[in-house]
Parts: sequence; structure tokens; C-alpha cells
Amino acid sequence: MLFFAAGVMAALVSWVGNRLALKIIGTREIVVLAPFIEEAAKTGAAVLTGSPVTLTHGVFGLTEGIYDAWGAGWQGLQAGAASLAGHLFYGYITFLVMQKHNLFIAILSGYILHMLWNFTVLKLLVRKRGQKG
Repeated sequence: MLFFAAGVMAALVSWVGNRLALKIIGTREIVVLAPFIEEAAKTGAAVLTGSPVTLTHGVFGLTEGIYDAWGAGWQGLQAGAASLAGHLFYGYITFLVMQKHNLFIAILSGYILHMLWNFTVLKLLVRKRGQKG
């Protein structure tokens, strides 16, 4: 059950890190820096505590999902479910890569997937919002 503490710890570290990065470099951080902060925090917490990587990522996703969904209605629940699913996926890929490569390559793999997801979602949101106006 240590993975639960590791996932929550990673969420807190990421929340602080993302807030600082946002103040320092602005909104481009969402696509570029936040995924790295989160992937390093999740995988680092799992390794430091000896917890399963995928489960630690999943707890992080659940924590982020609850934060996203809190008071945001149906769209918040959708975002929360996507957060849980996405972070479980990144964790599983990170775990698989760790089996064959080093920790850095594993974190980098999760980071690239996470960054591509954020980039895609932002592009779709911008396109959708542009069509409404």
C-alpha cells in the first residue's frame, strides 16, 4: 500500500512544481514542462519507496482526477476519468521501458507520451473553441 503514499506525494510535488513553472515560464509550461515534472515525480516516488510504478502513476492520476472533477460537473468527471486512464497508461509504458532500459529512458518515454497527449488535447480545444466563435 506504499504506492498510495507515493502517488499522493508525487501529486503534491507536481502541483507545487507546476505552479512554480507556470509563474516562471507561463502557459507553454502546460505542454512542455508539466509532463516532465509529473513523470519524474511519479516514477521517482515509486523508485524511492520501492512501490509499483504503474500503481503509483494510477494513484497520481486518481488524485489529479479528483482535483479536476471537484465541482466541475460532467466535464470535470470526464477530465478526471481521462486523467486516471492517461496516468495509468504512462505508468504502464514507463514500467515496460524500465524492464529493458534505464530509469532516465523510462521517464523520458512517459514524458514524451504525456507531452504529446497534452499537445493534442490543447490543439483540439483551441480548434473546438475557434469553431464556436
